[in-house]
Amino acid sequence: MTKRLRAAAHRDEGFAMVLFLVLAAALSALSITLIATVESEGTRSVSAVRRDTAFHAAEAGLDDYIAKLVDDPLYYVHYLHPGESTRLAPDGTIVAPGAAWSFGATWTYPSGKNAWRSLNNGYEYNLQVTPPSATQQAIRIVATGRRAGSGNLSEMRAIDSLIRPSSVADFQMLANRDISYGSSATTYGKIYAGIDENGAAHSVWHDGTAYGDIYAEGSVNGSTTLMGGAQTYNSTTIRSVVKNPINFSSFLTSLVDIQRASSAGGVYLDNPSVDGWRLTFQSDGTFRVQSCTRNTGRDIADWAPVCGAVSARTVPSNGAIYAAQSVIVSGVVKGRVTVASNGNVVVCGDITYTSPGNDVLGLVARNDMYVAQWAPTNVSWRAATIAQSGIWRSWSSDGSHGTMTFTGSTATNLGGYMSMFNTRVYQYDQTLLYLPPPWFPTIGDAYTMLLFREVAP
Repeated sequence: MTKRLRAAAHRDEGFAMVLFLVLAAALSALSITLIATVESEGTRSVSAVRRDTAFHAAEAGLDDYIAKLVDDPLYYVHYLHPGESTRLAPDGTIVAPGAAWSFGATWTYPSGKNAWRSLNNGYEYNLQVTPPSATQQAIRIVATGRRAGSGNLSEMRAIDSLIRPSSVADFQMLANRDISYGSSATTYGKIYAGIDENGAAHSVWHDGTAYGDIYAEGSVNGSTTLMGGAQTYNSTTIRSVVKNPINFSSFLTSLVDIQRASSAGGVYLDNPSVDGWRLTFQSDGTFRVQSCTRNTGRDIADWAPVCGAVSARTVPSNGAIYAAQSVIVSGVVKGRVTVASNGNVVVCGDITYTSPGNDVLGLVARNDMYVAQWAPTNVSWRAATIAQSGIWRSWSSDGSHGTMTFTGSTATNLGGYMSMFNTRVYQYDQTLLYLPPPWFPTIGDAYTMLLFREVAP
């Protein structure tokens, strides 16, 4: 009996030993797996943190370059940024980061990303810049971020961006006077009320629905329904987004630029013996030109003028048409073109585009922007417009016409009205956000981001 009990005990001890060894092996394997998993997760976590921080470093570099452009719109042809790669000038001169640049708007980066600017968190960034050109009007900036001194590509992040100075055409309405919209109005573009020639800060009253930001050097008033993330900025907050008040006198620079460009590849019209030029755009990329004189002494915006023989012109490749006298405009536009007048601009009929989204028209008047009294009962026109020193308006306010539909952008120094029409529809042309008219004035202390994407470092 005792022997049998001892044998059973030995068997139990052997089974327990085997079970212990199996459990010990399983726990060891589990421990090794857990340790490996923790180590792997820790490594991935560290890598993720490093990649995220590298991306923030690249953003910091991009933001710093934009800040430089706000202070100096031509910073890229004046200096190399301290975090920019070494440049090679066309004549072979090598210029180091942070140095002055005096070699124009052409360069290469022969040494790649050889310069890095350190941040205070152990990370750094590099910049490479491509200046604007005739085919690409935006500034391209490639910003790369990394852990300081690290050559690990898997932890680097790079941002490719295209930015351009904000254009006057970015605004649905920009005026040096108070701006008012009723409860039935819906605006889709940005609105700005500035400071007039007497130093008075103007305000915006908007009781309708706004999809674009509203800026006022004075106050923003009304029961505005803000949609799509739109915000309002008044005299206490506007400097956070518009560094300086928009100065209408600066638009004169654009008029001078267009005049110069019209004489160098554009179309220049000047005849002191005529009262204006009638330009009728055609869908094939041409436009008809006629010289015009007043009919029975009445203004060309009041009464249809007497116009001469028609000559055909092609929309110039540089997009500049300038007239020393007033211009009368209508038709179907094909191409990108700005018409500027040293007098008034008169819209006498419909203006449309052959290919909306690809075609664009700018109209710049040194004085007033009119819709003619002799225009059709209903008028639909599309353009980015500027009344540089005058008013944006219909010739009269007699309510003699039906419906006016305007799609585009309005900048007017002295405000405006279109009360010759019983029904008035104002729409912003979203195309202007990425395709402003050529030679249109820019707002030098504000920039628009056209592209923001991550690329391989």
